[in-house]
Amino acid sequence: MKKIIVLFMCIALLAASMTLLAACDKQEPEPAETPAVSDAAEETGEAIVGGWENDKSPVITEEFRQVFEKAAEKLDGVDYTPVAYLSRQVVAGTNHRVLCKAVTVVPGAVPTYAIMTVYEDLTGNAEITDVVRSSVTAAENLELAGGWNEPESPEVTEQAKAALTKASETLTGAEYTPIALLASQVVAGMNYRMLCESKATVPGAQAEYVIVTVYADLQGNAEITDVIAFNADADAQAEAAPAEEDVSTDVSEAANDGE
Repeated sequence: MKKIIVLFMCIALLAASMTLLAACDKQEPEPAETPAVSDAAEETGEAIVGGWENDKSPVITEEFRQVFEKAAEKLDGVDYTPVAYLSRQVVAGTNHRVLCKAVTVVPGAVPTYAIMTVYEDLTGNAEITDVVRSSVTAAENLELAGGWNEPESPEVTEQAKAALTKASETLTGAEYTPIALLASQVVAGMNYRMLCESKATVPGAQAEYVIVTVYADLQGNAEITDVIAFNADADAQAEAAPAEEDVSTDVSEAANDGE
């Protein structure tokens, strides 16, 4: 009798299990969890919405030049000329970050470098939202003996990269990544002026733009002779910047002294 009861209980349990399995098969499978935007971007290396993305080339495109001209058409008092395209940020439209020559419209004013942010909305309108100047005098393409000369393209040359790499071998405390070549100067060797990203070699350090001058001598040695950051105080300094001839003479003498 007990064997029969146990047998019936086993049959009942088996039937219940089969019914439960059948019910589960009829349910829709739950969709896989969609990764957050930041997670997906981290895995693929793509820029995330809200983040700044460095451009592959600093060359100013005709498309961006039109955006820039539209943003700058209402400016008064200072003329800006785009020199190198730096990065973009996707918002409700696009923020563009660009290096410019800035010159106050007064007699005797000399151009200096400035980093400008241009906002372009979804309907094609554009406006300048931020300008941070430096006290560094912008080079002119004058081909003067001993003077700073502006390159035809802001692309960093292999020679300039090599000079910065050599000069950075004994550098501590910061790392410099070249972004754009601004000017070169023939001395007893060569001076290179570059826009770089500077980042302190400490955890959590934020990168910033700086203008770095590198001197490479005729024996293959190189050293960083000047580093200047962009800041609000530079606006006043820029108005009192010396003429380009004075700056080039000072740098030439410093380079020659370092031989």
